[in-house]
Amino acid sequence: MKTITFDVEELIGKVDAIRSTQLPYAASRAMNQLGWQLKSNAWPAYSRRVFRDPVPFSQSALRYQIERGSTTLTVAMNPDAPKGQDPARYLSPVETGGSIYITRFSRALKARNMMPSQFSYAAPWIGGGGFSGEVTGQGNVRPSYYQSILAGLERGNTPQLTKSGRRSKAGYAGYRFFSVPDGRRPPRGGQHLPPGIYRAKGRSELKLLFRYLQKPPTVPAVWNFEQFALEESRKILPGLLSRMIEEALR
Repeated sequence: MKTITFDVEELIGKVDAIRSTQLPYAASRAMNQLGWQLKSNAWPAYSRRVFRDPVPFSQSALRYQIERGSTTLTVAMNPDAPKGQDPARYLSPVETGGSIYITRFSRALKARNMMPSQFSYAAPWIGGGGFSGEVTGQGNVRPSYYQSILAGLERGNTPQLTKSGRRSKAGYAGYRFFSVPDGRRPPRGGQHLPPGIYRAKGRSELKLLFRYLQKPPTVPAVWNFEQFALEESRKILPGLLSRMIEEALR
């Protein structure tokens, strides 16, 4: 969470005595409008420049707060989302650099002991052919496919989920999903497949879906929240403040 503070005369120049009487009221209105513009316009545009195909949830992730009559604006990434999938958490690695956020799917595999303890991350193997038709326009695996895979690992096979959430009659019926190794079972002798999750059908089709990694992949820092907030505020605030002062004098 970052707090933005500015000197009025640094932004708009010397303020005469008449206008200075309106500063507290005008500044409060300006900061409130600044928060709204950062959230609604500046952050979505910035996220599209910095990130590759950000999902709508990420583009709407900025939150702001200002107390009534206050001239201090506080901005932050949304820390609230179900099951730990909040933007404040998953955008943090690409701000600081380092290990990426452990996905909900990886955590579910660990919780069910499907992914053994020596691994910490299940990385999708998109190029393996097992995700045909199951990837969104942003290049992300569809949530319904994650559900199908988990169900398949629990039962050995699973039908496909339709967009409505109902099970289709065809889908993945006849397919098997299995983990190598599987933390719920003793290791099998002669198993030469690389660690990961596989989808199989009969003896002729075998697709690698996820690779098991001992450590999550790392990413470089590609953005800085404080820098974004300060630079965008310096663009927006002078015009807002001048307009609010003039409106207060009418």
